[in-house]
Amino acid sequence: MMMKSMSLAARRELQAIIKQKYHNASWAERSKLLDGFVAATGYERKYAIQLLNSVEMPVFQRSGQHPKSMTNKYDKL
Repeated sequence: MMMKSMSLAARRELQAIIKQKYHNASWAERSKLLDGFVAATGYERKYAIQLLNSVEMPVFQRSGQHPKSMTNKYDKL
């Protein structure tokens, strides 16, 4: 059990570092890396494996336009 939780940014930074090492490691080394990652983050082992094996999806930029609020329409009534 984790005493103090890591911030999301810290977990993502650690994930990026471990992920690169994980892909280049042998089977035995992967197990050790995974043990350390699970201990540091508090994630379940299967979820940690899924994160380390996942392919990063591209992030799409939004156009910056927000939908108009419905409150303006009903405030006039």
